[in-house]
Amino acid sequence: MSVAPILVTGATGKLGRLIVDRLLALGQPVRVFTRRPDAARVLFGETVQVAAGDFDDRKALDAAVHGIGRLLLLSPINARLVTDQIAVVDAAVAANAARIVKISGSDWTIEPPGSSISGAAHAAVERHLNGLAAKTVSLRPNAWMQVSLANTIKQAIANGQVIAANLDAGIGYIDARDIADVAVHQLLADRLRRRTLILTGPDVVSFRQISTLLAAELKRPVAALDKPPQTVPGDGDFEHRAVAQFARLIAAGRAATTTDVVPTLLGRPPRTVAAFILEQVAAMTAVPEYQP
Repeated sequence: MSVAPILVTGATGKLGRLIVDRLLALGQPVRVFTRRPDAARVLFGETVQVAAGDFDDRKALDAAVHGIGRLLLLSPINARLVTDQIAVVDAAVAANAARIVKISGSDWTIEPPGSSISGAAHAAVERHLNGLAAKTVSLRPNAWMQVSLANTIKQAIANGQVIAANLDAGIGYIDARDIADVAVHQLLADRLRRRTLILTGPDVVSFRQISTLLAAELKRPVAALDKPPQTVPGDGDFEHRAVAQFARLIAAGRAATTTDVVPTLLGRPPRTVAAFILEQVAAMTAVPEYQP
């Protein structure tokens, strides 16, 4: 008997690729819904089914969800997030998808209500999910190391500086690979424990501490320099306004939190910032053009 494919949206992004690769490694049939079918084929070849289309194309959506068993819901931060994600969810439910796993916003952007425009958008989708008969879970990952720290590490290697607003504000960073592992676990687990899971790494780390970790790894000084927080006009685009709000929430200490969700579900500790820095420095300094 054939196994129904798992539909993954956002498959060509950083996190989506990790999730697809893990599902394929476990022998799961995967279908990706993407507006970039050529990019998906370059990434995954013939190992996945590619359904081309956009979220506002109901005909393409219906074709994408036809015969699926489960849905991994992931899309970029933008002004259409609520409309787009609910469209996918409703199409999946109409196609009798048994489970939906949503990659949501960080908990501190969602709770309390009104914390950020991005959090409000994710909260609206979560409320919609909670009203469905299908089994659903929303994963709320804290700041991703791959998004928040990779460029910081690159700049420290090149210039010997860590430049950030709110140098002493702590963040419970999480590695995107741990997010992917939890997402796959929740897609395939026999049962879901709760509707919302807050994902963090094991430690709360500040940019000042990151500069110290980088100095130790690079074996040379790395200065920690403060910069004014970004200001974005009220009529700025959705993503930039959301990112500016994230910075203010981080400065207020809202991201300085850890949970035990990753070790509880996966049976191992989450990856640390120190390990991520070691790995990134090794990779970045291995290229021939690097000059210390």
